Amino acid sequence: MFNILRKWRSAVVVVLWGALWSVGPEVAAATHQTVLTDVPLAAYEHAQTLVALPDGRRLNLFCVGAGTPVVIFEAGGGDDSLSFRRVQGRLAAVTRVCSYDRAGMGFSDPSDSPTTVSHVVNDLHALIRQEAIPLPVVLAGHSDGGLYVTFYAADYPEDVAGLVLIDPDSPGLDMAATKVLDQPWLNKWRAGDQSDMNQARLCFSLAQSGDLARTPARYPKCMDDPPNADPVLHRLLNAQLARPSEQEAILTEDLDTNPAPDGGLSKAELAFQRVHFDFGDKPLIVLSGIDELGMLPPQERTKVGKAMLANQAALASHSTQGKQILANSRTEYIQTSRPDVVVHAMTELVGKARKQIESRTIASDAKK
Repeated sequence: MFNILRKWRSAVVVVLWGALWSVGPEVAAATHQTVLTDVPLAAYEHAQTLVALPDGRRLNLFCVGAGTPVVIFEAGGGDDSLSFRRVQGRLAAVTRVCSYDRAGMGFSDPSDSPTTVSHVVNDLHALIRQEAIPLPVVLAGHSDGGLYVTFYAADYPEDVAGLVLIDPDSPGLDMAATKVLDQPWLNKWRAGDQSDMNQARLCFSLAQSGDLARTPARYPKCMDDPPNADPVLHRLLNAQLARPSEQEAILTEDLDTNPAPDGGLSKAELAFQRVHFDFGDKPLIVLSGIDELGMLPPQERTKVGKAMLANQAALASHSTQGKQILANSRTEYIQTSRPDVVVHAMTELVGKARKQIESRTIASDAKK
C-alpha cells in the first residue's frame, strides 16, 4: 500500500501505549471526569451517550472534562472515537472534549445515505444541536476527518471557534504527491489506490454474505488485525466490522474521498471546491507528520513529503492566525504516536479561541 491516505481501523487500535487508569467504564464516561492518561479501553466496550437525531437515528457521543470551548474530534476514514484514545483524556484537563462515531461506525446507527462529506457535516451539525453543545466549538479532524471539519467550518463558520487538522486529507493532497513521483512509483501508488478500493468492496460483499461473521479469521484484512490487546475489545471490533452497515459506511466513505480513477480530485474534494472557506482570524493549526511514507525509497519519499507538506501549509493559510506544526512521527496517526504534540497544539489553540470568544463577547455586550 503506497498511498498513505488510506486509513484502516486496525492500524489505530493496535498501538496502545501508556499506562491505563484502574477505573471502570462508568468512571471514564462520567460527565466531568478528567483522565490524565490514555482513556481506559473499557470505555470503548460499550456505547456512551446515544444522541437521537431528528430522523430517529442515534450517534454515539463520548465526552469527558468540563469547560468551553468544547472540542469535538472527527476521526479519519474507517475509524471511530477509539482513534483519539491517547489524547482525549489528556486534553480533558483543559476543557470539555468529545469524540463520536459516524453513522454506521462503532455504536452509531447506520444511515440510508452514503457516507459523503455533506452527509457527515449534516450529521455533525444535527448532533451538536440535539446535544445542545455550547457554541462555538473547536473541531479537530484526523485524515479524512480534517476534510470533514474544514468543510463544516466553511458551511457553519459561526459554529467554529478554531480548527486543529491532524495530518489532514487536505484538498489536492493526493494530486500534489503524485505529480512529483517517478512513473514506476506513480504506477504503484495508483495500483495501491485501486487495491484499497477493491479490498473495501470485497469486505462489504463478505459482510453482506455473512462470511465475516461466520469465519472472521479467514479475512483478516477486513477485520481487527493484528488483534487488539484487549480480547474483549478485539471481539467487539470484529463483531462491528462484520456488520454490512459498517463495511458499507467504510466503502461509501472511500468512494467519496479516494482520488478519482484517473488521479483527479475525489468527489469530496470537488465538493469542497464549491464552498468558500475563509477562516478569518480564527486560530487554525495543521499538524503534519515528517517521517512517514516509509514504503517509498528515500529519493521519492523526500519529493513526496515536501509536496504534501506544502499542500497542508496552504490549508493553514486560510486563516490569518493559521500555522503548520511539523511532528516527527513514523505514522500518520500522530494522535497515537505523538499524543504529547497533539495535546500541546490543541491546548494552545483552545487558549487562543477562548480569548477570542471572551473579547468578542465583551465587544458585543458593549454595543448593547
